[in-house]
Amino acid sequence: MYGSLRHLNALRAFEAAARHSSIAKASAELNVSHSVISQHVRNLEQWFGTSLFERHGNRIELTAEGRQFESQVAHGLQVLSDACEGLLLLSQTGSITISAEPAIASRWLRKKISEFSEQYPRIECNLRSEWRTPAIGENQVDAVIHFEERIQRIHAESAQLFPLDGFPACAPEIYERLNLSENWDDFTSFPLIHDNGRHIWQQWFSEHAGASEVWTEGKVYSDLALAIDAAVDGEGIILADDIICHKELANGTLKRIDDHVSRCTWYSVAIDENAPANSAVATFKKWIVAEAQKRDFRSPN
Repeated sequence: MYGSLRHLNALRAFEAAARHSSIAKASAELNVSHSVISQHVRNLEQWFGTSLFERHGNRIELTAEGRQFESQVAHGLQVLSDACEGLLLLSQTGSITISAEPAIASRWLRKKISEFSEQYPRIECNLRSEWRTPAIGENQVDAVIHFEERIQRIHAESAQLFPLDGFPACAPEIYERLNLSENWDDFTSFPLIHDNGRHIWQQWFSEHAGASEVWTEGKVYSDLALAIDAAVDGEGIILADDIICHKELANGTLKRIDDHVSRCTWYSVAIDENAPANSAVATFKKWIVAEAQKRDFRSPN
């Protein structure tokens, strides 16, 4: 067994090339040169005394022996990966501080951090809810989760989590007074609620209601969490979404008015671009991105 494992890097190269049907794509995934992948595959073929791929110019295709071998190698590498992940769950330690936009902090992230802490019991997570986007390292902040346009202002390694796809919603008492027809004048006779400026409602009206200038009116709140609370209290109509406003829509304190949706922005996560791959914050980033991407975020239209 141990003699076979001396070819572990070659097996990784073979599996990636087989999965992509491409030496070039395998080299990109493993961050090595094209020639390194090719040499690994040739070494395996020489060791086994058989061809694993048929070459057709720049395209490769598994031979019969290669197909049988690939399924077993892929399974074996997955077993090794699962073993490493399992040990990390038990042994990885550290303390990370996460700064997050208030709405996502209270309505999605807090519960997710609890789930993360159950899986990684030796990593301590501290959550700060704040509108500002601090630089990584400022006041000991290790990760920032906020709107994508704000994340882009700080120099850090970032990844998208999920989008905000906004649709009109309001409290039940306003919903009962609406004439739910194509009469936009009736719909827009109620106050609009804005968060962090009027541009989101402006976009929605531009996409779905022609040249209406109603978006120029209504109360502006400093952040989304305050705007949602105002809508629940019956102050007007908000652009809600299925994730951050899930609880309010589920319990009926907000009711969806219209099916027209606009993609408002994305939430993103950022960490130090030089953070080691095995660090606690890198593990958290990988985990939270995977959790967010469990949903299907196709275009809202």
